[in-house]
Amino acid sequence: MKERPVETDPTRPQVLASIAEYERAGTFDRHADPVDYSLALPVTSDFPYIRKGMRQKSLAFFRRVFEVYPFTRRVCGKHMFNVRVEGRENLRGIGAAVLTCNHVNKFDCLVVQWACRPNRPFVVGAPFNNMKGHFGDLMRAGGMLPLGEDLAAMRAFDAGVRYHLAHGKRILIYPEQAMWWYYEKPRPMKDGAFTIAARNKVPVVPLFITFRPSGRFDGNGIEHKFFTLHVMPPIYPDENASYRENATRMKEENMRLCREKYKEVYGHEPEYPAPPEA
Repeated sequence: MKERPVETDPTRPQVLASIAEYERAGTFDRHADPVDYSLALPVTSDFPYIRKGMRQKSLAFFRRVFEVYPFTRRVCGKHMFNVRVEGRENLRGIGAAVLTCNHVNKFDCLVVQWACRPNRPFVVGAPFNNMKGHFGDLMRAGGMLPLGEDLAAMRAFDAGVRYHLAHGKRILIYPEQAMWWYYEKPRPMKDGAFTIAARNKVPVVPLFITFRPSGRFDGNGIEHKFFTLHVMPPIYPDENASYRENATRMKEENMRLCREKYKEVYGHEPEYPAPPEA
């Protein structure tokens, strides 16, 4: 039976062209997808990083159970990403942790949450992910923790992260910062995820998404790929090292594991174009 084509998105060729341009320039942290800031709510210190009150908790619970979780199963099922998870045993016995993952799709956070159930992680996102309307309500109910837009909001964000880690929860952070649609190679990582792990004395669990062919193409001739999520061994902080030393070491080890996984799956080292000379 022939697979039905994937719906055509006219922005996809533009996004892929932007990714290729940014890769050539060596600017791996630029957003390739268009961002419409008019759709977002401001992130202030009032954001519910820690849910309080029975009404707030109950509303979030019902949204997760009846809307977020069914949509997550659909995203991860055979009709969309057909997700495989390898290395799930590396999550055994892991409570509080910072999870890192390459950011390759708007819904890859749902893939991570599905793989990590029942201890689904909260998800750190850029401020523009704090969207208006019902979709934004679902993202917040699903555990989104947007970065603050001023000092007071960042303090509230930090307090929320500390609270959840202290209560045995997991936090997903994309250390590459920007989402690059279907990009295969690991990209340079920012320090934030590893600093948070080191300061809170919790392990980092590196995750890496690779792709499998689906045989399904959109109207632009771009293939819709299936996902394999690789869960790699946790990286623990050294209690005898400073948090800066731990953050540096965990970041380097995380990058090494991602590069090794890339080579294992695709059969060669990741190669990047040389940036243009100044």
